[in-house]
Amino acid sequence: MYVKLFLKNIKIIDARIGTVFSFVEYEYQKTIIFFLRACIFEKKYILPSQTLLISTGILIKRSDQLYKYSITYLKDMKKKYGLVIGNPLNIMNSFSSFFELKISLWNCGKYKVYINPGLKIARLFISLK
Repeated sequence: MYVKLFLKNIKIIDARIGTVFSFVEYEYQKTIIFFLRACIFEKKYILPSQTLLISTGILIKRSDQLYKYSITYLKDMKKKYGLVIGNPLNIMNSFSSFFELKISLWNCGKYKVYINPGLKIARLFISLK
């Protein structure tokens, strides 16, 4: 029910989303949850203590005050790869037009980590305020 309301503020800019990369959403009470994927065209790597800005292939319009947007990390990314997102539990409330959503990944592990196209990197929560 809420998916259509929330999706009016999201534009997919990478044609692979929904075809090559699944764009799965979950509805829980008045919240929609999307897995954000690395929309890159070739494998990239992040050295220890380095960061990399990764495109998610979507634009978000943040013009009305009805919705709250937040990004959270995936526990498996930290546990399996030693990766965390920059500014975890990021709440986005100050944007007035469409902007491309990118995720900053930080390698806090000891080894070089490869990021493959389509890798799940974070979750986007959209809820009514």
